[in-house]
Order: sequence, then C-alpha cells, then structure tokens
Amino acid sequence: MTAPDTNSTPDNKALGTPAKFLSPRTVSLYGVLIALTAAVTMTVAIPFPPTRGFFNLGDSLVFFTAFTFGWRAGGICGGIGSAAADILLGYGYFAPITLVTKGTEGLVAGAVSKLRINKGWAMGLGVVAGGICMVTGYFLGEWAYYGVGPALAEIPVNITQVAVGGTVGIAISYLVSRFLQRSGKLPLG
Repeated sequence: MTAPDTNSTPDNKALGTPAKFLSPRTVSLYGVLIALTAAVTMTVAIPFPPTRGFFNLGDSLVFFTAFTFGWRAGGICGGIGSAAADILLGYGYFAPITLVTKGTEGLVAGAVSKLRINKGWAMGLGVVAGGICMVTGYFLGEWAYYGVGPALAEIPVNITQVAVGGTVGIAISYLVSRFLQRSGKLPLG
C-alpha cells in the first residue's frame, strides 16, 4: 500500500481536470459580502405578521453582489448572508429556506446579467429572473409552514422587496464597478 501523494492537486475525476480552489482574496471578499448582506438585511427589518417574515433591504446586496462579482458570489453570499440574518433575528427555523431561496436568487440574477445584450437590460432581466426565484421560493416555504393564505398575502411584500432591492443593487453595482474599473482593480466573477 502506497502513501497518498500530498504534493499533487486533487483531481475532479468526473471532468478529468484538477480541482479548483478559491484564492484567499476571493474567500476574504465573500466573507465581507456575506457580513454586509446579513447587516443590511438586519438593519431594516419590518415584520409581516401573517408569515412572521419581514420586509428588508438585503436583496440590494444580493443583487449588487451578483451583478458586480458574478453568479457564484451572488449565490454563495446572498444565500449565506441572508440565512445568517434569519438566524440572528430569531427566525432560525426559516434559515434553510432562505439559504436556498436567496442563494438561487443571487445565482440566477448573476447568470442572467451576463447575457450578451445591453448591460442595463441584462441586469434588469437578472432582477426579474432572480425575483421570480425569490418570490416562488418564499411562497413555497411559507405555504409549507403557514398555509396558502398567509403565503399568498406575502407575495406583494416580496415583489416590493425585489423591486426596491433590485433598483438599489443595480445602482450600487454600477457605481462600484465604475470605480473598480477606473482604479484598475477589476471585480472577480
């Protein structure tokens, strides 16, 4: 029996290529974006009694992250940051649904925003596509927890949250991306 070779890179057997690792810079960036997403989500949290949910501005960071740093960052940071906010605000039972719902929202918004069309249109379509994921995911989760009535009642709140968050996220992404391009520090993604 031979000892494993500790100097080689692990292989992705399915693809036949070396496994890819995240750089320390990317891990640091993701940590900051996760913390910002959680903080912004918690800063403005207006309760919605029928589902025990809350209106918040966290979607602005989910969309900002997805549009500025790509679909992977949008999915990871949007999902983990939003779920962390749920836990810290006392909604830990709902955190798994938030992790999947907001992660999907960020992933889809980031992927759609890279379409080879006008950048503004692509980000707008990203907000719509990601928003559909968010509204649908929360509807299904709330239906399972509280029934169809409360889940339907929260749809307008979630649509408003997506619209406000998408608008703010696009604006912040535009400004930060411009700054990063001018400073020569292009975003990851």
